[in-house]
Amino acid sequence: MKKVILTAALAASYLFSGIASAEQSNPYIATDSDTFWTISQKLNINLADLIAANPQVNPNNIYKGVVIKLPNSISQQKSWEAKADAIIATGMKELGTPYVFGGDTPGVAFDCSGFVQYAFNQNGFNLLHSAALISQMGTSVSANDLRKGDLVFLQGTYTSGVSHVAIYLGDNKILQAGTMGTREVKISTLFGTPYYDSHYWGARRLIN
Repeated sequence: MKKVILTAALAASYLFSGIASAEQSNPYIATDSDTFWTISQKLNINLADLIAANPQVNPNNIYKGVVIKLPNSISQQKSWEAKADAIIATGMKELGTPYVFGGDTPGVAFDCSGFVQYAFNQNGFNLLHSAALISQMGTSVSANDLRKGDLVFLQGTYTSGVSHVAIYLGDNKILQAGTMGTREVKISTLFGTPYYDSHYWGARRLIN
């Protein structure tokens, strides 16, 4: 039951930090797991305003593909933040999934790149199952400029060159399928951890 250890409050602090005010012109396309409540929390929208904007939607019958209209003049995230939060939310659902080299199956087993590939590809990306190949994508980011959703890489962990990848959450935390300590999908501290400091390779930004 490791997946339930992370409290909802802690998860929310990673998923929805850094919210900015902006006008939202695009509707929200629901998933099978959505409710008006989850959408309001995901997008930082007042629940009553969201329901009022969607009189045509049955609150008890929200499923994948349902178009949800968003109220005007709402507190909304920048587009890159929304993408990052969606990817992180996908990854958070796999907390506690065992680490197995070569693993790429949600709820069963992941390795580092299989996990990152899954979280990103579920949200419109096309990553390969290889930390080394993923490290060639996007643009380089300095350690001082990391933001949530960036990918951080380690080198020389079990082979030469780039050999590990994780998702940066902000606040010096990473979401990863890792082997140091517990072998599972977990949240870890990045800088200041001697093993990560000694093997840090760099970071790449795929979300714009």
